[in-house]
Amino acid sequence: MNTPTSEQLEQFARVLGDLLRTARKERGWTRKQMRAEMGADDEDELSLQTLATYELGTRRISVERLVELCAVLKQRPDELLLRATTLAFGSDHDGRVKVDLSALAHTTDPRLQPLQRWATVRARQCPVGRTPVEELDAHALTALAGIAGSPMYDLVQALRELQGA
Repeated sequence: MNTPTSEQLEQFARVLGDLLRTARKERGWTRKQMRAEMGADDEDELSLQTLATYELGTRRISVERLVELCAVLKQRPDELLLRATTLAFGSDHDGRVKVDLSALAHTTDPRLQPLQRWATVRARQCPVGRTPVEELDAHALTALAGIAGSPMYDLVQALRELQGA
């Protein structure tokens, strides 16, 4: 793997934050409740704003703090980092995911059905004789995750499963 660019590191921080937020929400907690679970009652120990900036990826998180957050969220730090790395850098380390638009347009996977219309329109725009494949970068994946109403990690997993089908 090449040394990541600052843009790639920013994307990694956003992805890691998205995974932390998703884990918190899966537990049904607000940030305030999570902070209480951590035993951080004093605002100086860990502010709600700090938690928010971790989740947004706008503040770097120390290894110690990540381990602490993972413990309270019942997440393994190594698995969380692997998911974040895979999403941010992709298997080929450029963060791109190739999507067969025809397969996406006809999927029965409920996680991907909100994207069917988009895929249909994009496939029609493909030149005749070319396989309608879209190469999505991290920004496009973030936007599509919003449309699909799912965390980016879940969307990428579903798209990769679609490619393997």
